[in-house]
Amino acid sequence: MTLPLRPSYRLLVLLFAAAALLPAQTAVPLAGSVRIVSGTQSADVRTATLGVRRFVALPDVAAMLSLRYAENATLRKAELRLDSAILKFTADNPFVMQMNPATRRYKVYQLSHPVLVLDGVTYASSAELIALLNTLSAARLVIEDRPAPPPSVEPAVTGVEVEEKKNGTLVRIRLSAPVPDPSRVQSGDWIYVTLPAATGDTLALDSSFTAGPVRRVKPVMTETALQLSINLRGRIAASELVQDQTSDDLLLTLVPPAPEEKRPVNADSVRRVQAAERSRLETARQIKAQKNKWKLDVVVIDPGHGGHDPGALGVIGTREKDVTLGVALKLGSLIHKYMPGVKTVYTRSTDRFVELFKRGQIANEAGGKLFISIHCNSTERKPSSAAGFEIYLLRPGKTEDAIRIAEKENEVVKLEKDYEDRYQKLNEENFIILTMAQSAYVKQSERFAELLEETMSAGMEGQRQPVRQAGFYVLVGASMPNVLVETGYLSNPKEEKFLRSPSGQQKIAEAILKALQRFKVEYEENID
Repeated sequence: MTLPLRPSYRLLVLLFAAAALLPAQTAVPLAGSVRIVSGTQSADVRTATLGVRRFVALPDVAAMLSLRYAENATLRKAELRLDSAILKFTADNPFVMQMNPATRRYKVYQLSHPVLVLDGVTYASSAELIALLNTLSAARLVIEDRPAPPPSVEPAVTGVEVEEKKNGTLVRIRLSAPVPDPSRVQSGDWIYVTLPAATGDTLALDSSFTAGPVRRVKPVMTETALQLSINLRGRIAASELVQDQTSDDLLLTLVPPAPEEKRPVNADSVRRVQAAERSRLETARQIKAQKNKWKLDVVVIDPGHGGHDPGALGVIGTREKDVTLGVALKLGSLIHKYMPGVKTVYTRSTDRFVELFKRGQIANEAGGKLFISIHCNSTERKPSSAAGFEIYLLRPGKTEDAIRIAEKENEVVKLEKDYEDRYQKLNEENFIILTMAQSAYVKQSERFAELLEETMSAGMEGQRQPVRQAGFYVLVGASMPNVLVETGYLSNPKEEKFLRSPSGQQKIAEAILKALQRFKVEYEENID
């Protein structure tokens, strides 16, 4: 007879690796038995039927032929030992290895279907196993066919119908035969009906509905069941799956939610609700307007001195007014580039003289939210070793140096017309009263000064100085957070060279910008 097996002698590892990639059998085989005859011997052997293919239990065949048989449940392997060969079987694998005990050499046979393991028993394709055993032994095994039992009828879904009733919706699932143990699961706007062992034309059953609570029926076919995924258009109160009493059909009932009780509309209630909504919107508008009012969107930059007031003079003649204007213009350009939502206002943008009182007026009229006055320091004796930047807040001076610097910067008022009448009331007592009027901005001024001290220390060379306080007239009129920064000493030759250079002025401007960016974030967070 012709052996319906295909031997292979090469690439054993590749064959078994490929077999490992084959999907495991997921269909449920039908159990049974068959009689195998060998000469005068015969025995009933357990079988498993999968579709049209029949498998026989290896331990039963081994017992009938008095062959040694071994199994490894962990590795899911089995062995049949004949005198001339050892046959090795692996679950879910179609390849059978035949080893010659004398030569230890292997042959490989490929079955047409993988080996099965059911309830711990190993099964192989009956016809192919019988043919292989007849080839390797003197036995002549024959399968005695018995009359086949009547074929079982697989239930088929022939259609899905949706019918609207007075008290809800009825979904009829038409079936050709009863379905064992149907189930229903509802999740959100989907109901999943699972029909074990059922089949159906998934293309024909896929349906959409333009009205009613059912939007779509989407069938999904698996190896063991047909699932109907029913998408709902609206909310339902309940659902139930029942068997039709007059047919094999299943009925899915959908119960709508109870209608909400409509209450009569009261005109006074409507007016009150409308008035409350208008009030809420107006309050929200006012809050938004107040927040926008206090956003840090205008920065006033005050370059000290100017025009016929040169300010301090350096060792080699550098004028304070030129340095402060250079730093101010560079700072404004950086703000325009990196803080586009912030408007820059200069108390002067050219070499001109601006009175101290007008500088505060310019800041207030522009709606400034922060006032930065830029200056350079100097000593009476030149050259000198005094060095470093200094940052001042508006308060009466506490140290002799702070008082001296404030007096020097305030002397510029003598260049103004009618300065005696304008500033005569700024004695120490009145000055304290004026600074108390600015107490609302003290906290913000102190915080910006702290940030500025950090960024200038990090970005510039020179001696680091603590934040100081002194009575600068230019800060009196600015009704907003304000600081005065002495960028360095023109009386120090090294610092004079740095202050007069474009690169030095750029470094100062960048340090102020970094402090301004951090201050804006903190300032506006406090508003929110």
